[in-house]
This record gives sequence, structure tokens and C-alpha cells, in this order.
Amino acid sequence: MATEKVITACPRDCQDCCSLEVEVQEGKIIRVDGDKNHPVTRGFACPRGRSYPELVYSSERILKPLLKKEGNWEEISWKEALDLIEKKIRGYLETYGPESIFNYHYSGSESITKKVTMRLFDRLGATGVTGDLCMQAGVSAQKYDFGGLEQSDLTDLPNARGCVVWGRNVRVTHPHALPFIREGRDKGMSLATINPLSTGIEDISDLIIRPKPGTDAALALGTANYLIQKELIDRDFIFEHIHGFEAFREAAEEYDLEKTSAITGVEEENIVKLAWFYKNHKPVTTLLGYGLTRYRGGGNIIRAIDALAAITGNIGEAGAGVSYCSDRFWFLGKHLQGQTNPYRRNLDMANLAEEIQNSKNPPLKMGFINAANPVVNVPDTDEMQKALQGLDFLVVVDLFLTDTAKEADLFLPCTSFFEEEGVRVSSWSPWVFYCPKIIEPLGEARPDEEIMIELAKRLRIKDFPWLNRKELLEWAAEPLEEIGLNLEELREKGHILPSNHNPIAWEGRHFKTPSRRIELFSKKAKEEGNSPVANYLPPLGDNYELPFQLISAHSQYRIHSQFQVTPYIKKLNPEPRVIINPDIAEKRGLEEEDLAVIFNDRGEITARVEIDNRIRPGVIQVESGWDISSGACVNSLLPPHKTEMGDCGALYDVRADIKKKE
Repeated sequence: MATEKVITACPRDCQDCCSLEVEVQEGKIIRVDGDKNHPVTRGFACPRGRSYPELVYSSERILKPLLKKEGNWEEISWKEALDLIEKKIRGYLETYGPESIFNYHYSGSESITKKVTMRLFDRLGATGVTGDLCMQAGVSAQKYDFGGLEQSDLTDLPNARGCVVWGRNVRVTHPHALPFIREGRDKGMSLATINPLSTGIEDISDLIIRPKPGTDAALALGTANYLIQKELIDRDFIFEHIHGFEAFREAAEEYDLEKTSAITGVEEENIVKLAWFYKNHKPVTTLLGYGLTRYRGGGNIIRAIDALAAITGNIGEAGAGVSYCSDRFWFLGKHLQGQTNPYRRNLDMANLAEEIQNSKNPPLKMGFINAANPVVNVPDTDEMQKALQGLDFLVVVDLFLTDTAKEADLFLPCTSFFEEEGVRVSSWSPWVFYCPKIIEPLGEARPDEEIMIELAKRLRIKDFPWLNRKELLEWAAEPLEEIGLNLEELREKGHILPSNHNPIAWEGRHFKTPSRRIELFSKKAKEEGNSPVANYLPPLGDNYELPFQLISAHSQYRIHSQFQVTPYIKKLNPEPRVIINPDIAEKRGLEEEDLAVIFNDRGEITARVEIDNRIRPGVIQVESGWDISSGACVNSLLPPHKTEMGDCGALYDVRADIKKKE
């Protein structure tokens, strides 16, 4: 039986942005794996990618619109579903005004057209949702420091003589970095790992540092202070490329070795070793993780590490840099959104449940959620459920009846990316990926964009001119011409690396700050109510009496709450686990494979104990993304804390305790 192999790209919210090889037989996907010919993917797909056939053809996937009547789901036609949405929207517009309706769209599936949902509700005048649950604290930080966001390609990493993996678990969240780290090691590169959690690369690391969670700014400032005091900094680089060094020097001065060690729990000896690592192994690449920014002071953590790299001259050359993300393709999103309404009401994502419940003038009556599962992924799961239950009418677009979809009054089934044509770009890859339509839509599933275009027609939304999804895609791809590409070329050639791409971040040191230098003192930060120089803000969790820091790290087997539905992932990751140090296990009388209860004042979850002597004492690690039925939806324990910049949820700034389940 003949098979066809088609190249596409994974649209999930992931640093790797894999090129995928899809094997199709008689119109059905039978296998998905990494693209052997892509220079980064190199034929490897993670477990999530390999589980795609099971995801697409899952018996739990919903393929027809569903309407809830007296607590039970009933299948209805698309015409009935769209008629009902139109009727509801028109009714709320007339009675309460557009701000009585809100839209929540996040990153469940990404292509250059997906966020057209946000454009529709913006033009409607509806309430939006702002803020972030992932990376915006660090985005704000690097904009203060560099004026923009650039990161070097992974292909440049082997040019480094030193690599610091700071707060990033590459085995779990960035596995395609590992071959480049190993290649660098083969060429003599030294490796430092800084993380309170076990990362799986300790066996190849020359220096391992496990700071107290949320104290990384103090660690970076103390390391910088040691370098300054010992005159181990790059004076020429500072003179030519840094603004505000003296202000930074004064800020770092209070962090002597003794104080830094007391704050971070890192031995003075290792602070000194880290300083010499940056001095002796130039050029040094620093790979940052997003867990660093999930504390009250997350933005300042990034600014302090940026400064440490800058004063040692580890910016703007091959093998050097501080990799967080890149804004190279963000112009495409701005094009899609167009001129947004500056006066619309917005809800705070990190405190979404309370904001929905307390909305007034007008109160929120209707919600429309797609590409998101806020019940599981937004802080305070219990309150999020109550908030959605308090709405008059909720529409959810998804492939599955997630915990959010279960609260809906109307469910609309959407297509997977295999069932639609798209273009994929990423904040972590320099490639422009073409995603062809590989199979026909299953059942009655429709692309999100088609749903939005139909609603726009019915509601006569202005500034929404497309008649179909093909027109929208062609229009959304037009700005690619700015980087020498177009949609027809992508359709013909597949994935393309733009010819004007530079693999080295900030090469030439042409920074985009007002001073055109790296701004260790940022006037803009000060004007926006932040410290003008990097400083240390103790975690908010330090104000709570519970003994242990709770970190809800990403899973190797899911993207947030996605993929657990597949048999392959269920086999690999059958139940929730909690990872603790032997010290906590002894204090709480816990043994390997015990069932344990993790709890705080907000609630409790249950997970199977795993004891790992590599995790820092005093830390409890669980996986984010487990649904409510698992008994381990950790967001039920998370308060709506925020970072000091970037409007980001401080999801790791939480304390808890643990005990054996009776």
C-alpha cells in the first residue's frame, strides 16, 4: 500500500519548533517523526510529536458542535451553533454593550493566522485579556537592556568555549539543544548548570549550582560584584558598549560573597567558580529558562544575568550571548492585529478568575475561549471554574472536552494543524515553516479562522474583509516580503531560512536602546515604575509560613495540558508524580512510590513520590498541566501573584507542604 511523506512543522508553544515528517497512507496519518533533513530537528521528534496520530484520531476528540441542555451535551448543526452565537452576541450588545463579552485566546496552536480571533473581538469592542503566564517579564527585561530581543541560533552554540544553562531544563523543554551542547563539549566547551531542580545534564556539567528558587538575581549580582572587585571584567567592552555601568556597580556592591551565599544558599566557593567561568571561558553562551521569570522579581533576574554577561564581554560575537527569545517575526502578529482599540477593557490574565467575577459596568455575561484551557493553566483553578460557571453563556473552541470546555454552554470542534494550511514562525527559531494541509478535516471540525470569518460576516464587523481562510492566509503572509519571502515560495520549497538572517545575536553590537548601548541603567525602566538597574526582590513565597517552595515545572510529555489524552503518552506518563529531595522525604516519613498529598491554604493535590538527591532540599517539584480528574491540577494551589514587570504570572512564587496520603 503506497505511502506519502509530507513535511510540516509543529505549532505548539515550544522552544524547539520542530520540522516534522508525516507519513500518510490512503488519506490517513500513520506516523509522525522528526524531519531528517532539517539542520536542527535532525530526525528526532519528542514523545509529544510522535503521539500526534493518536491525538488526531483519538476517540475522545469531538467532531460535531455540542450544546449543553440541562447539564447534558446534545449534537447540533453548525448553522444552529452559529445562529445561537450571533443571537447571544447581538442580545448582549444591545442590553449591556460590547464589554459584557470577553475573549480569551492563548497559545494552544500557533500559526500566523490563529490570533485573528483577537482581532475580531477587538473590532467588536469586547473585553480582552492582557498579561502573560510564560515569558513577558523576561521580554520586558531584555527590552530594557538591549532595546529588543535577539538570540543566537543553536548552530552557533558549539562556537562557545563556555555554556551556562541557567534555569532551563533542556532535556525536557528544549531537547534539540542537546546535540549542539554535546558538539560543543566535544570541541572542549565547558558547561555550567544552574537550577534548583534536577536537569539530567549534571553528568556532563563541569559546574553545578543549585540556588534557592527565585534568588537568581542575587546570585548574578554577587557574581558580578566579585568580578568587579577583582578587576576581572572587560573594561574595553564596558567603555564601548555599556551605558550605566557605575550605577550597576553601586547596586551590585552590597552583594558580597557572604550576603550572596546567605540569600541564595550557594556556597561562596561556587559563586567564585561561576565568576571565573564567565571570565575564563569566553565566549560564553547563556541559555535562560522561563522558570526564572515565574517569581515576583523575575524580570530583575533576567536583567541581572544580562548584566553579568555584558560586563564580561559575552555579548555580540560567535559563541556568546544571552538566549531568551527573539522578536524577529513579531511584525507578522502586529500586521494581523492591525490598529487595535486603545480604549477597550482588559482583564488581567494572572488574576483572571477574580477579574471575571468582579467585573462591573458592565458585568461580564458571555465568554469566547479558544486555543486555551484557563481552568487548568491560569492560577486558582477552583475560582476559575466558578468564574466561568457564573457567566450567562460560554463558547469554547477545541478538539477535546477539556476542563474549560466542560464549563461551556456551546462547544465548537476545531481542526488540527494537519487538516489546514498554515505558516508557522517562532520566537525561538529563525526558520519560516510551511504547513500544508495533509488530510481532510475529520467529522465536522472547522479551522478557528473559518469560524471567525463566518461570525464577522454575520455581525458585520468592520476591518475584517476576508471571505475565506485562503484569503486571510495570503494577506497575513504579505509582510514576509520584508524578509525576502512569499507564500508561493513557501508552498513550493517548504521551510525556508531567510537569506538576511544573522545567526549571531547582536553581532556588530547595534543595540536598539535609546543610548544604542546595553543599558544597565534604564531610564525607561524607571519611567515605567521599575528599578533602573537590576536588583534582587525576595520571592513573595518567603512571606508564607509553609516550609517548602512549590515548583510546577513543565512536563516532558505534555505542552501545558495537551497530549495526555493519547495512549502513547499515558503509557509513558501514567500518573502524576512529585519529586523531592531525601531530606524532605525523611522529615515527612515518605518513601519512593508512596502516595503523597501536597497542600497549602488554597487546597491539595495528590501525586506519587519520586525521591531525587539532585533536587535542592526544600523544594517540591510537580508537573504543570494535569487535569482536574487526575487529582493533581497544581494550579488549584497557585495564588494570582504577578511579576514586577511584564504583567506575568509569578507561578512558582508559592509555598506548600507535603504529607503521606492516609
